[in-house]
Amino acid sequence: MYYWQRTRSHVWCESQQERWEVLWLDYGGQVELLWAQPLAIAFGHGSRLLGESHVPDFLARFTDGSLGLLDVRPAKRVDDHARLQFEETATICGALGWRYKVLAGHDNRATTNLDCLSASRHDRCLPTRETELRILEVAVGGRTRGELCRIVSPDCPPLACAWVDNMAWRRLLDVDLAAVFNSETVYTTADSVHEGRAA
Repeated sequence: MYYWQRTRSHVWCESQQERWEVLWLDYGGQVELLWAQPLAIAFGHGSRLLGESHVPDFLARFTDGSLGLLDVRPAKRVDDHARLQFEETATICGALGWRYKVLAGHDNRATTNLDCLSASRHDRCLPTRETELRILEVAVGGRTRGELCRIVSPDCPPLACAWVDNMAWRRLLDVDLAAVFNSETVYTTADSVHEGRAA
């Protein structure tokens, strides 16, 4: 199960691979609602899979209001039959005006680091507006996670870890998820924040 904060409900995942992909979807911020195994597609006349069926892993409603089906399958596990199944599903989605994508995985270290960040995605980890502005100011040009925490909470640096991680989750701070994640990890005020504050 994955806690989907936008709806304050859980999304059922059939495997850890699916849970990792849901984590990335959550971080991406383009999916508003997500349903697990929402429907079955029965392939009929004109399909190369006549008589077969397929249950996509997820149905997504995106933030622009559009819908789409998502399947999770590592690239190395996509055989000829699965490829055909995905092609036929994409054709049906196209006819419905829906999106379709096969989620094939991410870098293992980046996923592990994102999982660490996700522990601070909840509202309870939000810094005050004043603290958030201070962190954004200090992180211009880049600061290590340890430095940021010591600067914004000198009496108790560990308290600030949740704040800076929450801001990285919300993409207010840039961080290289593919690098080793520790107190020396560099956080930088995101370019989009620079642009937004300059406007």
